[in-house]
Amino acid sequence: MSSTGKLKGWRLAIGLVILPLALAAIYYGVFATDRYVSSAQVVVRQDGGNQGAAVPGLATLLTGTNPASREETLYLREYIVSMDMMLLLEERLHWVEQYAAQRSDIFFWLNKDAEREDLLKYYQRMVSAHYDETTGLLRVEVQAFTPELSEQMLRTILEASEHFVNEVSHSIAREQMTFAKGELETARINYAERKTELLDFQNVNKVLDGANTAQSRATIIADLESQYTKEQAILTEMQFKLRPDSPQVKQQKQKVNAITQQLAKEKRLLVSSPGGSQLNVVASRFQQLTLDAGIAEESYKTAVAALDNARIEASKKIRTLVTVVSPNTPQLALYPERLYNLATILLGLLMLYGITRFILASIEDHRD
Repeated sequence: MSSTGKLKGWRLAIGLVILPLALAAIYYGVFATDRYVSSAQVVVRQDGGNQGAAVPGLATLLTGTNPASREETLYLREYIVSMDMMLLLEERLHWVEQYAAQRSDIFFWLNKDAEREDLLKYYQRMVSAHYDETTGLLRVEVQAFTPELSEQMLRTILEASEHFVNEVSHSIAREQMTFAKGELETARINYAERKTELLDFQNVNKVLDGANTAQSRATIIADLESQYTKEQAILTEMQFKLRPDSPQVKQQKQKVNAITQQLAKEKRLLVSSPGGSQLNVVASRFQQLTLDAGIAEESYKTAVAALDNARIEASKKIRTLVTVVSPNTPQLALYPERLYNLATILLGLLMLYGITRFILASIEDHRD
């Protein structure tokens, strides 16, 4: 009975530990292909302005970097492992054909005619981008079966990433500037049109300032009314003292009539119906045109200030990619980690073997 138990134990050990470990050793010793890793560390940096000054200090303390740069670095991370980057590398380096040439390691086989989605999954196994929340650095690693290819791919990725960062930030800046310039041009045209309307109105009506002209005319009317009252009083006094056909009375009547006619003429020039050309209409229209021109001028000044502000804000949004650690040409293959992986497999197999022995022993105890 004891010998049978020992035999079962050896069979179990061979099946669960020795045989799987031997297969793993054969794989890592014979079939596993060396993978060389080229790495670099980059960060997205703000060129101009002090945008971080408006950011709460707690956010900076928690993230260790400017939240704006953090956000754009995370965008860059997604771009590096995207299909766009994969296709760009294929266009420049034809990486699919080079990776597909490896046929010994079954776990890293690649069919060069595979669908794009399958190529992307394989690409994301070989290219990784990790963001460090503490330092704000983005670590990019590329695994390849030759040192040269890993470095070439990484340098191409960084070059495309720099273009991506510049293009995104400059695109935002250009959009802001284009909008501000469009608003300025609209305000300028509107201001020029309002000024032209005002000048044309002044030329047509032969007035420099309609309001002042109307005020002057009103002053003249007031003076004439004052003169009329005075001369009419003199005439009344003469009529009590002199005969109606006396020369003095006739002369005074002519003077009063002249003042009356002039007063009526001045009043006709000052007041009219809304569609007329008298001074009240001229003054009202002139005031409206002056108001419109003033509003247009203020809008133009505001647009000029907005363009200057947009230029400043656009400079704050300019970002550049700073390479903190440059790509290296690897000399030793980092993967696969043969001894580490074999040790991990052995530990897992021993745990599986122990659990299985425990379960089998429990079953046999229940049978007894």
